[in-house]
Amino acid sequence: MSMNEGIAVVTKVVSTGVRRAPEPATMLTREDLDAGPVSLDEIEPGLWLGNASAAADVGTLEKHAIRSILSVDSVPLPVHITDHPNLRVRHIQAADVPREDLIRHFEDSNRFIADSLAEGRHVLVHCYFGVSRSATIMIAYIMQKYRLGYEAAFQRVKAKRRFVMPNPGFVNQLKLYARMAYRIDRTNERYKLFRLRLAGDNVRKAKRLPTECMDVVKPDPGVTQESPEPYVYRCRKCRRVVASRSNLLLHKPKSATVAQSPAKVGREPEATLEEEGVCQDGPENRPPQEADGENAVEVAGALNSMATGTSSNAGAGGMNELAEKVRRSSISSEHSNRSSEKDTPTCNKIFFIEPLAWMTDIYRNTQGRLYCPKCTVKLGSFNWVMATKCPCGAEIFPAFYLVPSKTEYSTVVQNVQVTV
Repeated sequence: MSMNEGIAVVTKVVSTGVRRAPEPATMLTREDLDAGPVSLDEIEPGLWLGNASAAADVGTLEKHAIRSILSVDSVPLPVHITDHPNLRVRHIQAADVPREDLIRHFEDSNRFIADSLAEGRHVLVHCYFGVSRSATIMIAYIMQKYRLGYEAAFQRVKAKRRFVMPNPGFVNQLKLYARMAYRIDRTNERYKLFRLRLAGDNVRKAKRLPTECMDVVKPDPGVTQESPEPYVYRCRKCRRVVASRSNLLLHKPKSATVAQSPAKVGREPEATLEEEGVCQDGPENRPPQEADGENAVEVAGALNSMATGTSSNAGAGGMNELAEKVRRSSISSEHSNRSSEKDTPTCNKIFFIEPLAWMTDIYRNTQGRLYCPKCTVKLGSFNWVMATKCPCGAEIFPAFYLVPSKTEYSTVVQNVQVTV
């Protein structure tokens, strides 16, 4: 008999006791609550403002008959709240920083609160501590409901919850909301600038324009449209439309005095327009504001001479010269007409505009030059991340500007008057 006969081979699987690491969660939730004790206050009948501890405590919610929760926090509430069958939870992801865009949520949050109250559901609006983010949402609701300004709405909320304090950025957004008559007016110039600054902050971080900020880039006014705007700015060389009147972002002169020269400014992080060559290439590049007085005199003289028949250019040449002077002088009047303040003139030394679709370099660069999409002549420059100084002294951030010597203002009415 061989040595291997009669020997049974037994195989036993021994457990090592090693457990697999749990799969990472696909969504962050607020499981690590450390917002202090439960804190909430009733701002109006059925409408509460509080902290995350109150929103995560089922007993507190049942005690106050709260069945709708508007959560304004960086992460959602715990699952036992978000999946509760008797609760309606809406989450707004937002951080408590001045540059956070809360104003875009005002209309939806106001509707959520109003609809819940109309259904008889008590509402809790909360953030982490119930001081800044949720207070901003609550104040926006009070402003819209009672047509109040920021200060009056703030005092009404503060009378019920004494330590509400929106951060300075949220305060500015609330004031802008009141200025826009409690709605999001995307044509409002202040709102355009607000959105542009948010986009500029994102470009500074990502070094390119993120997808969520693409709304700040407006359609190309030079592309055929069903109802094109009659008031436009054209490239002087090829007459291609590069901007419309609604694309202008007006600003007030910083002072009545002439701005310092680039050598005296001494601010390296900010690119000045003078450094880009504006007003340095001869008489044709002088600021329009300086030339407006001369143009007005020349136009008046041309009209008088044509009326008396003594002008040597009273023929076709005189008409062409007159048309050019009318176009130049109209730039100043256009800016004056669009001034938001009756007696405060707006600067017309440089044309600051919204980013437009024909500016292809703005999507992948933080700064650069703007070239005519048809003849490729340089029209201006752009800078997402640094303030650009206008010759009047005002600093614009971010900045997309056209040089007046490279563009001309055109209207249908003036063209008809000149050609008749």
